[in-house]
Amino acid sequence: MSVEAPDVDTASEPAGTDPPRCAIVRLRVHCFRNYAEATVRFGPGLNVIHGQNAQGKTNLLEAIATLALTRSPRTTSSGDLLLWSEDAALAEADVARPPADVTLSVRFQRDPTTNRVSRITAVDGKPRPARAVLGVCPVVLFWPEDLALVRGGPDGRRRFLDVILAQTDQQAVAHMSRYRRVLEQRNALLHQLRLGGGARDSLNSFTSELAHHGAWLGLARSRLVDALAPLAALSLHDLSGQRERIALRYAPVHVETIPDSVEAAEHALLETLRDRASEEIARGITLAGPHRDDIAFDLDGRAARGTASQGQQRSIVLACKLAEVRYLQDTAGVAPVILLDDVLSELDPERRRRLLALLAAGARHQVVVTTTEPLTEIADFEDVLHFTVRGGVVTQDER
Repeated sequence: MSVEAPDVDTASEPAGTDPPRCAIVRLRVHCFRNYAEATVRFGPGLNVIHGQNAQGKTNLLEAIATLALTRSPRTTSSGDLLLWSEDAALAEADVARPPADVTLSVRFQRDPTTNRVSRITAVDGKPRPARAVLGVCPVVLFWPEDLALVRGGPDGRRRFLDVILAQTDQQAVAHMSRYRRVLEQRNALLHQLRLGGGARDSLNSFTSELAHHGAWLGLARSRLVDALAPLAALSLHDLSGQRERIALRYAPVHVETIPDSVEAAEHALLETLRDRASEEIARGITLAGPHRDDIAFDLDGRAARGTASQGQQRSIVLACKLAEVRYLQDTAGVAPVILLDDVLSELDPERRRRLLALLAAGARHQVVVTTTEPLTEIADFEDVLHFTVRGGVVTQDER
């Protein structure tokens, strides 16, 4: 399904319709990345973190994202988050949101025997599983590499969807987790079969389970794209001065038409996997499923990846991120925290101005932005705090 921007007035809704805001009131990090110890008290509006490269600006945003998502969006190894030569680390945040404020924390501990780092998430000091933390503080992340969302590989586009699902759809999260585990096991078996070992009969059970969880995940992503498409279209409508139109559609690799039920999706994926079993054994890898699906972007009726200019591609990415903001606040019922890591310096002045104007004019979001250069387009924000980071030390600027 694809949706284009309708010819409607896209002016902001009255302030009274804004959802309540989710905000990080206090962030504390201990032995996290390059911080031995730091506590930052953020304001409810725009928070500008200034500093030169490699001083620790991004690490503050990573700490917030790790608390909200229970895992770092920058690394798959928890050991990377520990300060050099330390065996334990902590990130903790007081979060203001209705119906009640909460404190989120994540502790990391290295086992001196195995060198493995364990992770414990907690809400108000009580250990909780990741699924109980996801969505408590919805966040929208925007890193410089996200600007390659259109022209880059499909991994980034799948990740874009999965981060949203992780915060809004607990059922999809469960299927996503199980799918990844079964995929890893199935690929290991395919590798063994390729080398002449393993039990071929075991492949059938892995295939059936993979198709079951893959059907759920694929449909959840497809429905999410359907929901994001009109929001992205309207956002690009504003960003481009009403000149450009975008359409989004989910693009699975194994079917041309997306099934309309879990049962049909499971049957279609199962048939594909069975038909390609010999090829998969020969190559030692699973060749169909949500782990290979993609998102297609069309700009003014043509594939954006091959026809859109770099500036147009970046506008599409901004539109998708603004769509994510709107989707999260509509689904979660609170305005999410927006994290912008040195993205503004990658944009031309006009796109930077339009993005900041849209963020300031929309729902009352807390925005945390890092930058190496002074920001001049922030007059539209009511509440602005400035911070400086030098060598893992954060100070609030008096202005």
